[in-house]
Order: sequence, then C-alpha cells, then structure tokens
Amino acid sequence: MTQVWVGVLLIKVLFVQKILPIYQKGRFYQSASKIGQRIWGPSVYMYAQSFVHRLFHKQKPPIIIPFDLPEEGDFCLAVGHATFLMRLGGITILTDPIFESATFLFRRAVSPGITIDRLPPVDYVLISHNHRDHLDERSIKQIVSRSPHVTFLVPQGVREWFLHLNIERVHEYIWWDSYKISGFACTFLPAYHWSGRWLTDKNRSLWGSWMIEAGGRTIYFAGDTAYWKHFLCIGHYFPNIDMALLPIGPCKPHKYMQTSHLNAASAIQAFIELRARYFVAMHWGVFYFGTDDIFTPIEYLERAWKNKQHQLQRIHTIVPAPLVLIPGQSILLDMLLGSKPVSSTTQISV
Repeated sequence: MTQVWVGVLLIKVLFVQKILPIYQKGRFYQSASKIGQRIWGPSVYMYAQSFVHRLFHKQKPPIIIPFDLPEEGDFCLAVGHATFLMRLGGITILTDPIFESATFLFRRAVSPGITIDRLPPVDYVLISHNHRDHLDERSIKQIVSRSPHVTFLVPQGVREWFLHLNIERVHEYIWWDSYKISGFACTFLPAYHWSGRWLTDKNRSLWGSWMIEAGGRTIYFAGDTAYWKHFLCIGHYFPNIDMALLPIGPCKPHKYMQTSHLNAASAIQAFIELRARYFVAMHWGVFYFGTDDIFTPIEYLERAWKNKQHQLQRIHTIVPAPLVLIPGQSILLDMLLGSKPVSSTTQISV
C-alpha cells in the first residue's frame, strides 16, 4: 500500500505545472470556477457568528512572556498571527506586519511578541495580501519611520496602496516572480484566498505566499490560504524547504472557513505535500475570526498530527513534531536546522 501511495505521489509530481492566476475585468481569480463567486455575504455572516460567540464565551488568552532578541545567528520570532520577525544571513525580514488590532470589532486577544519600538532595523517586509489583519496601515507607517530604507515586496495591485502613503520602495509581483540580490531571494507563490479592504475592491489585487531563501535557509511563508493543489506544485519546484510557516485557524465554522483557510488537518496535508523539514503553526490565538476558541486550532493540530503519523513517516524518516510558538518565542535556526528533530510539541503556557 505504501508503494502505491508513493507511486501516485511520484506521478503527480512528474506532471506538475506552475499555477498562474486568472485576471479578468480588473480582478484576480485562482481558477475559472471562482469568477463571480460571492465572498462578502458569507464573510459578513461568519463574522456575525464570531461576534455572538465571543459575547457568550469568555476565553483566557495565552500568557505572553517577553524574550530578548538573539544577538547572533539566524532566528525566527513569532510576533503573532501571521507576523514573524526573521534574521537570515544578516538580513532582517518581517512578514504581514500587524502590531495593532485589525479593526474596532476585531481586537487583539494578546499583545504582539515584540513591540515596534524594540524592532531592529528591518530590511524587507513581505506582504501576502491586503486584508486588514495582514496589512495594517499604522504598523506600516511606524515600521517606515523606524526603518526608512526598508523595502516592501507585495502582490500585484498592492503597490498603489503604499504610494498613497508616500512609500515608494515597493516592488509588486505575480505568482512565480522573484526578487533576487546576492545571497537573498524571495519568490511570490500561489495561495487559495482572496483580497479586499472595502466592499467594492474584492480581488482587485493579488494574494499569495512567499518562499524565502537566505543564509543557506529556505523558509516557506504560506500567508492566508485554503488547501489547494498549489502545495504540491510548490513542493515540486522547491524540493528543499527547511521550514514551513502554515496557518491552522480559524477553523470553525468549517463550512465557511474551508474555502479560505486551513485547519490543522489540511495544514498537515499541505506540509506533507511541501515535503518541508519542520512545521511551524501560525494564524491562531491572536484574533477571533471564527467560532473556535483560542486553543481549538492547537488541540486540533495535536490530534491530527497523531492521526497522520503514517503519512508523515512516508516523508520523514524521523517525524519532527510541529512547532507551536506563543508570540514572543523564537526559533534559533542554527540550533534547530543543525540538530536532530525535536521530539514533542513546544509547550505553551495557559
């Protein structure tokens, strides 16, 4: 049975073609079947459910313990949600920075793992899409104020938003485009999601994920996405991914979330198809966007990881546990990627 499964995977990999977005009448789509699909109606209904759930389910957020930034070596620090601060080969990178609440209705449940005033000088900021919980205006302005020479790498159609803020060091990309300098490369890759900051601009700009190659490391940042064929495609063209930062929430109600977000089980399947060495969970515990509780994605992750051990063992001789970081915790990449895989999920304080 294992030989059959590996054979099927091999056939899929041999015939993988690069996925490109569809652009029609000023809007982007990941497939022809999505043209004309309603997004805002189901989203408003889901957010209303989330708001009601929060009224009647008071939750205790994770305990944030401030950590000092490593003075030397490469690291990846969880700021919270999809925001990570990384140092790779002497280059400092931020992903989807949000240090504030998303809106007045969607407040942060926990403080960011590092405040903007403690950030080191930032060289690059990667944006996956323009939703407010991934592209926050106030955070962007403060980052530019502290790091005036920072460069932004963004999806096609997002540069105009920056120009309105008088920020010009911005490069925009479609899927499979790359930004490269000596020893550093970022490639914009597919994701299954959508874009929009207002009721009228749905899909006017593109969305996606990023592959970061620097300091001898290859790190995949999935952005915001549902499960789709793009993971197998990305794993084919990038066969040596050290670490995959994958969203695991919100996961409820499943009927609405599955078309835009990963839950734990689908994130693990994505990890298998990416064939990455380490799984880092993100996009949980900071905002209440669904009807799941704060720790529901982590509970689902632990359960799904056990259930998928046989599939994981087909990819990894020794299966490393998923890494779950509370905002403020960091991974010392020199230790992690140069040592034996860890044997249990990183513990979290509640």
